[in-house]
Amino acid sequence: MRRFGMFLLSLSFIPGFFSCASSKKTSSEQTSGIIIEAPTTSPGTVASAPKKKEPLQEKYAQYLNVPPDQIQNIRLFQFIDYWMYTPYKWGGTDKTGIDCSAFMQRLLKEVYDIRIPRTSITQFFDKWVDLFDSKRYLAEGDLVFFRTMEDKVVSHVGLYLGNRMFINASSSKGVIIANLDDPYWKSRYVAAGRVKTSMLNK
Repeated sequence: MRRFGMFLLSLSFIPGFFSCASSKKTSSEQTSGIIIEAPTTSPGTVASAPKKKEPLQEKYAQYLNVPPDQIQNIRLFQFIDYWMYTPYKWGGTDKTGIDCSAFMQRLLKEVYDIRIPRTSITQFFDKWVDLFDSKRYLAEGDLVFFRTMEDKVVSHVGLYLGNRMFINASSSKGVIIANLDDPYWKSRYVAAGRVKTSMLNK
């Protein structure tokens, strides 16, 4: 862990900002991810019959290989569903083409009302992001950073969804859900980042 901290300290002196490539560990008790969508019922409301599974829950439960009941953040998956398979475009910011860091910027703003910098490297070093290297502590909403270019510290970013799966705008397939255990991503993983709780009220 000390080596990881020294690694990050040394990286902070590297100049320049990078977007996506075209081709500190937090406490183990802090595992709730960025934010949980506000409940639709007020506290104390008596639960009635179980709600019918939404098609979106069924659909993304298959992507993540989890029970539909685990798909709770409907707002997040509505956003993902809208953007799914949008083509990749370096520097792009809309449905005609988008890169990884712009996609993360839009996702965090529209789903969580959180503003982050534009590029993957500035997101990586952002003061509001707590970095940790172990995948053990990953939770829905955490950023995941990768080094996909040899001359870059960080050149790609995605958002963790659960069960080793994350959403990202990849250069080869556009906006898609990928697996952290895929050999390509596993070999290029750098660290994860969690937006500090204090930022949620900003």
